Amino acid sequence: MNDQKCVNRRNFLGRAGEMSVGLLLGGYDPSARGSSSHEGTETRRPNILFVFADQLRYSAMGSSGNRVVRTPHFDRLASQGLVFENALSSHPLCSPYRAQILTGKYGFANGVPDNEYLLWDNQVTLPRALKAAGYFTAYVGKWHLGKGPYTKEKRHGFDYMFSFNCLNRHYGATYHENEAGPVTIEKFAPEGETDRTIQLMEDHINKRGHSPFAIVLSWEPPHWPYDKYPEQYDIYDPAQIDLHPNVPRQMAEFARREIAQYYGNVTAIDAQMGRLMDTLDRLGIAEDTIVCFSSDHGDHLSSHGYGKPMDRWMHPTKRASKSTPFDEAVHIPFIMRYPRKVNAGRRTRVMFSSVDVMPTLLSLCGIEIPDGVQGHSLAHIVTGQDGPKPPDSVYLMNMGNGWPNRERWVGCWRGVRTDRWVYARWYRAEDHEPVLFDRQNDPYERKNLAGNPKFAGIQQEMEARLKRWMAETGDPFETGRREPKRGMLDMKFTLQPQWLEADT
Repeated sequence: MNDQKCVNRRNFLGRAGEMSVGLLLGGYDPSARGSSSHEGTETRRPNILFVFADQLRYSAMGSSGNRVVRTPHFDRLASQGLVFENALSSHPLCSPYRAQILTGKYGFANGVPDNEYLLWDNQVTLPRALKAAGYFTAYVGKWHLGKGPYTKEKRHGFDYMFSFNCLNRHYGATYHENEAGPVTIEKFAPEGETDRTIQLMEDHINKRGHSPFAIVLSWEPPHWPYDKYPEQYDIYDPAQIDLHPNVPRQMAEFARREIAQYYGNVTAIDAQMGRLMDTLDRLGIAEDTIVCFSSDHGDHLSSHGYGKPMDRWMHPTKRASKSTPFDEAVHIPFIMRYPRKVNAGRRTRVMFSSVDVMPTLLSLCGIEIPDGVQGHSLAHIVTGQDGPKPPDSVYLMNMGNGWPNRERWVGCWRGVRTDRWVYARWYRAEDHEPVLFDRQNDPYERKNLAGNPKFAGIQQEMEARLKRWMAETGDPFETGRREPKRGMLDMKFTLQPQWLEADT
């Protein structure tokens, strides 16, 4: 792995699943580092507007080359900034991804190995680091790291939250505004959430314009239910859908209908992105605002024959739609615009992991990266400057069963992906055979080369990369104690109260 010195500098120090939570996490001192350096800076730190969708795969964007879906505002954002062509969700599932972007750590180091677990408290989160440097911090939309009301300790550093946990309901969503609520908004949820985000930006400029803000906005669409979006975006003909060739023939007609609705959701949230960009221009802060757009993971949409968790007629290992090492699940859009420092219209094939989000944003804001962060800062890639050679691969994983009371699902696996190759293997051999794909010659990952003697050298090389990732991150995948019921790592993870009750 390249740049091992850089990796080891901020290495996770734990090496086994038996380690206590106290050893896994570093303390948080709000008076440390960032806040003192903020006082003496002559140039104000940039604002941050981090927007992400739920279950939006890379290929469902005009900026990714899709000629069917209409995403004019996302495309405009891409033309004005930097597109990461190899952005990957290291753990392609809702809650683990969210924990990764907030902590810069993998699930075995931040407390969230699966959906519906609680973040460990004693760690520096992105909003805590930003707040210590003088930022107003806010989160709007789907949280999926705990139910409201959102008291101070449950906000993990956010000054303000207007959120729900997980509803899968695009109309009539109920929110908690910090401790207050619940309050219901009947309109299309992304529209109401964008209303609130615009109001936050306007109020901040009017009342606290001397200081920067950092707002995270999480839209639930295009996550199912696919058919719940404004009628004006019901514009796609299933017959014209660009179906991936890895969709089984028997599922093709169904997949086209489903993807047509999925694209309707994508175009609907694209319109909200346009409203946000227009607001930044109107407020005169676009030049000094880092705007990111991404997704927590992708969606199979029938590729490789995968269905959804509610498809009880399918084998449990095929009820996925996400949490697999396949491209449809792990490959996500990531666009970053920062006019003050990022030249417009650039694209990069640098490998960019979800754990890299936190350190990259902190570096762009001139804030020191906290100890224990496992991701890498790619700020120099963003700004086009010299810097450490970034890793040549991304570490991928699934740590659990999707929901705590689900005993079987896609299985626990670890993988690694380079610009060309993807390799993964499962903890239990009966869950799935290892996979090795040559994405250069097989972009839809239809020919598994694992076990093929002609590619034994490549498989050995990828296995060596995987072993290095395990060692350098302290991942107890092969050594840690496991729960007897589910086979998940037993590391004193904390279930949210409602799931703890369901589990007893």
